[in-house]
Amino acid sequence: MKNNIGRRGHGRGRSKWLWVLGVMVILGVGAWGFWGHRPPPPPPKPLAAAQPPRMEGLSLTEIHEGDKTWVLEAKKADFHPEQNTISISGVRVEFFGPGEDIRVKADAGLFNTKTRVLTLKGQVEMKRGELMIGTSQATFLPAERVLLASEHVVITEPGLKVEGRGLRVELAAKKLVMAQHHLTEFQVKDWRGKK
Repeated sequence: MKNNIGRRGHGRGRSKWLWVLGVMVILGVGAWGFWGHRPPPPPPKPLAAAQPPRMEGLSLTEIHEGDKTWVLEAKKADFHPEQNTISISGVRVEFFGPGEDIRVKADAGLFNTKTRVLTLKGQVEMKRGELMIGTSQATFLPAERVLLASEHVVITEPGLKVEGRGLRVELAAKKLVMAQHHLTEFQVKDWRGKK
């Protein structure tokens, strides 16, 4: 007689483990099928258009043959590399030359980095000594060393006021040319001659 106590059947224990292993494989394949075949996530949203580099202040100095010819200062500036320009606001420009010192203020402007042409807009004021020139737009052409104001211009000096359009200020020659003259006011201090 044989003792079968503590002895299991040859096929029963193994088949139980095979069933457990089969169920785990089926669950694994099902989970992979469920999560593995999801559609890809949507592409990320495009970034907003890049804003131009902004500067809180700008200072440019041009030196020609060892002499300072002009200085540009602005409170704020935005660089536009694709257009080779810098938009500026709170503008101050000072032009130098032999016996020449002209100060210009403007609300805003545009500086071309290739041609160095400077266009000023807003309330543009040019001052040299007691001579004051006011206009709404002016352009500096560095190759000619000329300031052009095509809009309405008012020139004042103690006792004198001239209005017109199309002013050309030749910095090197210290010369003002008005294309269209509208008005001249001249104040005479004393009409009476000496007795």
